[in-house]
Amino acid sequence: MARVAHTGVRGRVGAFRASLRAEAGRWAVAPSLAEGLFLLPLAGAVAIILVRADSGLYRFVTDEDSVLEWPQFIGFAAASAFACLCARRLQRAGRTVLALAYLAFGVGCFLVAGEEIAWGQRILGYGTPERLEEINEQKEVTAHNIDVVQHGTNVIYLLAGLYGSIGAWIVRARGLWRHTDLVDLLLPPIFLTSAFFVMLGYKALRFASFRESGFTVTRAGEWAEFCLALGFAVFAFLQWRRLREPRTANL
Repeated sequence: MARVAHTGVRGRVGAFRASLRAEAGRWAVAPSLAEGLFLLPLAGAVAIILVRADSGLYRFVTDEDSVLEWPQFIGFAAASAFACLCARRLQRAGRTVLALAYLAFGVGCFLVAGEEIAWGQRILGYGTPERLEEINEQKEVTAHNIDVVQHGTNVIYLLAGLYGSIGAWIVRARGLWRHTDLVDLLLPPIFLTSAFFVMLGYKALRFASFRESGFTVTRAGEWAEFCLALGFAVFAFLQWRRLREPRTANL
């Protein structure tokens, strides 16, 4: 019985891997890279838990302006740039609604990128206005560390994770409109869904069980934010590449 179950699991894993590699081909992504993009967020989530055993290393990895924060900034900034380029191409093609959606996506990523580095405050060394310092948890020139804004940001991140993982799985895994241009423009490919799932899982746990901020749980969010930045950046890049090449427009 155990052997049959093991074979069944291997079969499902094999089928999923084949599906993932097939979708990678549709997006002109190397199958090995697609598999790596799917596994990286999950492996990193496990790694960040293990790293917590060494508080010094954990602090170094999750500190501001350290291992994870600058890649987050780069990811969101890249997503913003590519999304705006997509908006321009869609507008030229007469697809105004989609162009506006991508413009909103690009502006949103630009704002997140700026917030990630406190709009250059720690680099340039300028001070925080007194009134903002009074309501900002980190005493910085940022909005997301203001209590009310922070709650709204958490909800947005949760919904982004839900949309990019469960939403994409429901549509793509079941084959609903799988190969239409509109769905490909609105939903990430399966090999990017794990990046969004990590954010979904993290925010769901925060809302359900870890509502109070703390060293461990708060800093673990840095990996989730990195995954979201990665997912957005790769998604926006792939869309820009598709829109640049008319031959892929109807995939």
